[in-house]
Amino acid sequence: MPHDHAHDHAALVDLGPAFRWAVGLNTAYAIVEATAGFLTGSLALLADAAHNLTDVAGLLIAWGAVGPD
Repeated sequence: MPHDHAHDHAALVDLGPAFRWAVGLNTAYAIVEATAGFLTGSLALLADAAHNLTDVAGLLIAWGAVGPD
């Protein structure tokens, strides 16, 4: 089936430095926390690291959902 409808693939919107900091710090924190969880055998740290990664995923999904102005 031909792909004949017109649409554009707009670039992602820049949500500013606070958004980038939120993604970066949450990702870094999750990595540190997961590492500490593996090294100490702490399921609580591993679970919280997974929770932080879902926060990062939510931020990235929201970023992708924001359309151009």
